[in-house]
Formats: sequence, structure tokens, C-alpha cells
Amino acid sequence: MERIGVFICQCGSIIEEAIDIPAIVHALTHLTDVAHVDTLSLLCAPEAMAAAAQGIRSHAIQRVVFAGCSPREHEATFRKIMAAAGLNPFMMQVANVREQCAWVIHDRQQATRKAQSLILAAVERVRHHRPLNEKQIDACADVLVIGAGVAGISAARTLAQADRRVYLVERSAWIGGKVALYEDLYPDMNCAACLIESDLDAVLHDERIEVITLARVTALLGRPGRFVVSLRQAPRRVDIDRCLGCAACMDVCPVEIPNPVNADMDACTAIRIPYPGALPHVALIDDKHCLRDRDETCTRCRDACPFDAVDYDQTDTQWEVTVGAVVVATGFQEFDPARDARYGPAAPKTVITAATFERLINTNGPTGGQILTAKDRPPQQVAFVHCVGSRTEARNRYCSSVCCLTAIKQAQQVKRQLPECVVHHIHADLCLPGKSGQSFFDHFRTQPGVALHRMRRPGAVQMDCKNDRTVIHLTGPGGAVERVDADLVVLAAALEPPVDARQMAAWLNIDLDSDGFFKERHAVTAPVQSSRDGVYLAGCCQGPKDIPASVAQGQAAAGNILQTLVPGGKLTLDPIVARVDTDLCSGCRICEGCCPFGAITGRHDELIICIEEILCRGCGICAATCPSGAISINHFGRAAIDAELNGLFK
Repeated sequence: MERIGVFICQCGSIIEEAIDIPAIVHALTHLTDVAHVDTLSLLCAPEAMAAAAQGIRSHAIQRVVFAGCSPREHEATFRKIMAAAGLNPFMMQVANVREQCAWVIHDRQQATRKAQSLILAAVERVRHHRPLNEKQIDACADVLVIGAGVAGISAARTLAQADRRVYLVERSAWIGGKVALYEDLYPDMNCAACLIESDLDAVLHDERIEVITLARVTALLGRPGRFVVSLRQAPRRVDIDRCLGCAACMDVCPVEIPNPVNADMDACTAIRIPYPGALPHVALIDDKHCLRDRDETCTRCRDACPFDAVDYDQTDTQWEVTVGAVVVATGFQEFDPARDARYGPAAPKTVITAATFERLINTNGPTGGQILTAKDRPPQQVAFVHCVGSRTEARNRYCSSVCCLTAIKQAQQVKRQLPECVVHHIHADLCLPGKSGQSFFDHFRTQPGVALHRMRRPGAVQMDCKNDRTVIHLTGPGGAVERVDADLVVLAAALEPPVDARQMAAWLNIDLDSDGFFKERHAVTAPVQSSRDGVYLAGCCQGPKDIPASVAQGQAAAGNILQTLVPGGKLTLDPIVARVDTDLCSGCRICEGCCPFGAITGRHDELIICIEEILCRGCGICAATCPSGAISINHFGRAAIDAELNGLFK
């Protein structure tokens, strides 16, 4: 005979008012093996916890059912009660009668019946529980940060503490992300490079941060405190330790291609420094355009290099690092207006996006910072079209939030360089977040030569390019069509998820939201935590936001990690993991391919598999797919589940 105790929490008056607790107590006292039933006002309160522990001891209880709130909220609290009573913490079961009954069922009798069924199911299930013991292993305090934009750099610098190493992985050849390519930042119109250059330099020279450019994450296995990350780094073909960025190699390269950093508005060579001021200030060879990759013999860049830094033999490098946590800060990509016919055919230097304008206005850009049209002369009329690819059912339903202030900033740059130029803003309405957004706009709209045109809805425009000029037809709020002519059109394009977000989510085993951004665990209470424990989100990969918010999220993600991963600390392994019955296992290895955490291993010359407890998360996929029924999950065996179902429908 097992002695089972049931403790019902009134949760103040929340459960007591919604459920007839005395009726449930009366029904439970007639059950076999139920030796004691008690009702407590607030089971999570210290006094009630002590009373429950005393009740378990005085009645010689062996297994316990706690009926109250969600186990997600207080299962750890109930385990403390078990330990205080001298029992194994896992010899219990929680019946959630608050969230599943009291909060959602308004009929008292119906709520009581369901609560009684849940408690009966828990009583039947707890009979099958067996003592489990938690194991502790050394936790790794090192951290991987994916993306070296402002959010990733903010996280990396915050994490670079004593006895901790940070791996900063960046897929491009430079760090700083898109902000490093900007000229000015709103609202104070400060120099972008001046603001972030000290941070970039500090990252590159911090011995606790290892910067890995031209690299991608290809797999993530394990659990918080012990992740094994697979990386693949593309070859730069230039020794990063020897190159000093003198550009001697660029002077002799015979290949000229459109410059991708400057939106193809000028040319660059096959070997190049990405842009003036790029950090690390090291050249790289473009494999797609280098003559050597076309089976032609060319050694001009190597011969010209005074430091012997060119290395044609470099190949892809694959390696693994062990970290305790991961910060995802992969940024965003800009909506391509070519996907929408209303913005007309591509017209280089006539219709450009906001990102392209950032390079056009930049002193290190293709025109040395001069705003020029396709005819290489200053424009007299510049139009900014808002909400391109945003707030439409056909494209992106969300507001990208930063586009309006970015367009206003760029219009200020136009007026600063070309005071006589007329600036048109074509918008449905304006998003001006932050304490400085409204004043920034108010200062701009009072300037001469500024015209505001309102659309009926986002995207209510049609553009036609003729003779290096663009005619914009917009439909106003009343339905009237207005015409705006411009020498240069700047499209405030939406911020979209990174192009490889779906693949990255699969590698990291984290969720995406309906818009394709990485999904936070909770939008209000856990905005920097992903759906997977130990993996955090920062910056625009989680959703459109401005630079200060991205920096803050990077620091918030780092703060979460710093408080949970302490150098020299221990990692407690959850004992609710999968186990294999070797007598039933046929060695078919179906489970190995299904495990999302890489916890199942086995030698091909053996007929059984084994499960690595450090990696296993107890998700149960392997148990569901095993054709032999050889795999079960501790406390989730078939007998326990069957008993719970039988109790539920008594």
C-alpha cells in the first residue's frame, strides 16, 4: 500500500471561490492509498510550505499530489516542500486547477468536476513515479554572440568579464553591422562612425573577445551551460595577422566589379578592403570574381604585398566551441522594392532605397558624400516615400518603426547640403517614437522647401521613371490623385528578417514569429529570451527597432547570462530524460535522426543506442518514434500516462 497525500491550495480566495473544495476533499478520502488530504490557504507561502512538510512527515506520506497553480510557476516550490519533508523531490505530481479550472471556467459545478478529474488523474499517475536524482556538472561560462552589429557588440562588451570568453561571430568581413556604413544618426545628427569606432576598436583588442568574421553557425547542440556550437568560416585568402591594410594589392588587381557595399554605385577590385575605415582593416579576396577562381593564373596581389599576407591556399575552416549561452543578434535586411510593381522598374541613381542613400551621403561613399542624380548633378526635387513594404497585407503588416525618422534625418541631410532643393515627404501617417522623435520632426517641418503629401493608405502610390526623372502619382485621403515630380526618389523600405533567419532558426532550434523574426518567449516579461533556454535575442533580429533599443537589448541579454552563468559554477541536470531498454532496442537508429539536441549516439557496429544525459532535454520525440517501444522518458512512461488518462475519465 502506497500512502499518498493530497494538498489543495486555495490560492488566497481565487481557487476557493471558483471550486467547491470540500466536495473534492470528500471524494478523495474514499480513494485507495490516499492517506491524507489537506487544504491550505496559500501553498507557496513559507508558513503553508512548512505546514505541508509537517503533514507529510506526520502522516508518513510517500507520494504527494499538489493541486494549485501551474507547475511552470511553482513546481520548484513544491519540490522544496518534498525535500523539507525528507522525500525525493520527484515523488510528486502537480494538478493545475487554477489556470485550467478556476481562471477559465465560470460555472462553479463544472469547474469543480474538472478540478476533481485533474486531481484524480494526478493521484493515479503519481503511483508510477520513481525516485530521481539530480546530477551536477561544471557549467561553461563562455558565451557565443552571433552578429557583430551594435546589438551584438553591446552584448559582447558587457559579457567580456573576468574568467569568461566571448566568441563574436560575424558573417561579413567587418564588424559594426549596418550602422558602421551610416553617416549621421538622429536625433542629434552625430557622426555614426565617431560614436561606434571606440567600441569596435575595444572589441578587436579585448583579449577576452575572439572576433570571427566571415563565419556562420551551422549547428547548436546541448543545453544551457553546455552548448556545443559548430562554426564554418569562409577563407579571406589574406592573413589577418600580417595584413596592415596598405591597399598595395588593390592598386594592381586587374578585376573591377560593382561595389556591393556601395549598392553597386561604383566599382571595386576583386581584392579589397570592404570600405574605408572598415574594422578589421584587412583586405579580402572575392572568390566569385578573382581570376584564380576562373582557372586563370594571376599573382599580382601577392607579388605586390610587402608583408606576404596574401594566401591563396586558405580554405573553409570548420570548428567547434563550447559555450554556456548564445546571443542571437543577426540584424535585418531591407525590403527590396523590386518586389512591388507600384514603385516602378529599377532606376539606378534615380530611385534608391534608404540604405543606398546612406552610402550616397557618406563621405567614404561612391561620390564622396555628394548627392548626385543619374546625370551626376545635384537634384532640385527629392521625394521620400514612406512605408515601402510596410503596413500592407500583401507585404509586411507591421510598422518598421524607424523608417519615418530615418527619412526625416535623410531629408535634413539633403537640406544641409542643398538648401535650395525642395524635399517632398509622401506618407500615410508618421511614426515618431521616443522622447525626441516629435521635436526632431517639428524642427524639420518648419524649414523652407519642405512639402508633406498624405496618402490615403500605405502604398497608395504609383511611380513612373521617364528621362531620369520620376513621376509619382499618389492617392490622397479624399481619393484625389496628386502628382509629384522628383529628380531623386528615396524609398523608406521596411526592415525585414535576415535572409537566412529560417535556416538559422532550424540550426538553433528556436521559433520564428508570424512575420519571420526570431520569436521572444514573452513580448512583455521575457523580450530577450528565445523559445529555447540559454539562447537570447538582441536587436532587429527580434523585430524592427532603433539603435538605442538594440544596444539596450544586447545589454539586457548579457545581463540575463551574467546572473545565471557564473565562472566555476555548476549546472544541474534535469533527471527527466530519456532512457533505453537495451533488451528491446533493435538498433534501427530512427531515433538518432529525430533528436533535435543530438543526444542520441551509437556505433554502427552495435545494435543498441545510448542517450547522453547532458544533452537530452526530455522532449519525448525519440520515445514517440521508437518502433520497438524501447525508449521511455522518466516519469512519462506508458504506464504512467495510461494511469493518468484512466484517472482523468473516472
